[in-house]
Amino acid sequence: MNILNLIREIKKSKKGIFSVCTGNFDVLRIVFEYMKDKDITFIIESTSNQVNQEGGYTGLKPDDFVKKLRELADEVDFDFGRIILGGDHLGPLPWRKLAPEKAMEKGKRMVESYVKAGYRKIHLDTSFPLGNEKDIPPEVAASRQADLCEVTEKAWREEGLKPPVYVLGTEVPPAGGVVNKEEYVTTAEEFERIVSITEEIFKKRGLEDAWNRVIAFVVQPGVEFYKDGIRLYNPSKVKDLSDTGRKYHFVFEAHSTDFQPLENLSQMVKDGFSILKVGPELTFKFREGLFALERIERELSLNPSNFSETLLSAMKENPKYWQNYYKDGSEIDMKYSLLDRTRYYLPDDRVKKAKEKLFENFKNKKLNLGVISQYFPDLFWDVLSGKTKPYGTNLVKAKVCKSIQRYIDATS
Repeated sequence: MNILNLIREIKKSKKGIFSVCTGNFDVLRIVFEYMKDKDITFIIESTSNQVNQEGGYTGLKPDDFVKKLRELADEVDFDFGRIILGGDHLGPLPWRKLAPEKAMEKGKRMVESYVKAGYRKIHLDTSFPLGNEKDIPPEVAASRQADLCEVTEKAWREEGLKPPVYVLGTEVPPAGGVVNKEEYVTTAEEFERIVSITEEIFKKRGLEDAWNRVIAFVVQPGVEFYKDGIRLYNPSKVKDLSDTGRKYHFVFEAHSTDFQPLENLSQMVKDGFSILKVGPELTFKFREGLFALERIERELSLNPSNFSETLLSAMKENPKYWQNYYKDGSEIDMKYSLLDRTRYYLPDDRVKKAKEKLFENFKNKKLNLGVISQYFPDLFWDVLSGKTKPYGTNLVKAKVCKSIQRYIDATS
């Protein structure tokens, strides 16, 4: 698959492509099963926090993630060649508290490991301060992107692999949602200045060939989600940016599009945000389905799985993944926040066992329509029409599939 030609065709046709950005293999299985019979190319990405050379919070290195993903594709008879493998926020992000030199050295080893593992869509992210830095100018961010790019270019050539494509930009939304609700939209002037600075630095470094393989720039389109709200897309606020983007050879990549309505996502694609990324929404919907199933479990007096209690206990015992987002330690936030910090705890062995017990309780157990209407109201009509089978695991999967279908509709 020629990714470069694919993106150029997408830009020309004003269509889009969506990216599933998650390290959760329950969700990825659902995606593969749902997309199996659909003739659609899409992207699967892992982030630098999820997967890196030290294991990330999933415990997987890039090679491990790709191997596990291929095994999953084989299990469900999904054509692995239909996906583009991407790395998101690659660089020094997980080590941003270290001194710049040390953080960048770890970032270089990360991008090298991603490229050698077979990832071909590489997002180089150096948009944040490192160590004791208060702020960094775009020139420094672009120079650091070039540092990382030099490593990736060397890696694919040494391994005899196909050249990767790049996503660049310094106007990058924070990974996983925001705490600060202040609205920000990249201006056309800021965007052109960043592109000019980055292009100049890349070409000075002898990275002109890599520059020609830049498929997208990340900008801030004014969409965001935080723990208790969603900032909806407003096309009037990005008109100048959208118009300016049309004259370049690359497209815009939109992060944090989770929870946006279909009409907003479709408009974003029309406005040049051709790559739409979805991540936390999928694990949020998966968790939401598990909680609903657990409520039914209690109603039916089944042997309790204690899934929600186990999940909350794991979060309280190890607050590192949520404490900067829910400073007051609210259990409501911990369980239901749109930021979905629960996704960091789903790989916990105790949580996985509780989930498996929950699913086992509903194996071959058909649920009546009234119960489905009460606890899965968004799926009632799908069950009634026969689109979704009235069984526990099917209902949980269908919640995730509804989100995926919204992105299919928006990009096609």
